[in-house]
Parts: sequence; structure tokens; C-alpha cells
Amino acid sequence: MRIRTAKIEELTPKPKERALSPRQLAALQRDDELRKALAKLKGDEILAIELDPAEKVPTMRTAVKKAIAAHRPGTSMAVRGRTIFIASIPLPGGRGRPPKAG
Repeated sequence: MRIRTAKIEELTPKPKERALSPRQLAALQRDDELRKALAKLKGDEILAIELDPAEKVPTMRTAVKKAIAAHRPGTSMAVRGRTIFIASIPLPGGRGRPPKAG
């Protein structure tokens, strides 16, 4: 038998290094592409993101909203069919009636 003094670091669990799942890798790649696209957006330019058949509109809409909130607040977004439009100017075709003048 051996008795010794121990350190508290010996008791804390060591974090395990895990590889990212395919879903996490796809999300990171998608977020990186969206960030680069938002960085290229200039003036009154409009970017169109055309979705692949495998990509779902609600998932991409949420990803674009998160990217806009994180990197370019105030950017407009519109969804038409399977295409998402992004612009730094207001996009036409929103819901509701136009506001009254005055």
C-alpha cells in the first residue's frame, strides 16, 4: 500500500475530444458560406441563395436569420419558392398593408 497527497486536478474529469458529427460539419460549412456571402454584400446589391433539393427551406431560413443577426443586422431577407433573397435595402412583397401616410 502507498499513501500520498493528491491534487484536486486528479479528481476532475478530463474532457473527451470528440469528432464533429456530419450534421455539425454541414452546419459549420453552411454558416461559413453564409458569413462570406454577407461580407460580400454591397450597397443595393441583392444576393439570391438557390437551395438544393436536399436542403430544406425552414432550416436554411433559420440559418440565414442567425447569420444576419450575428454578422449584418438590418439586412432584409425574403423567401420566394426555393430561393432566399438577401439585401441591405428593403425588399418588396412583405405581408400586410402599406402604412398610412401622415
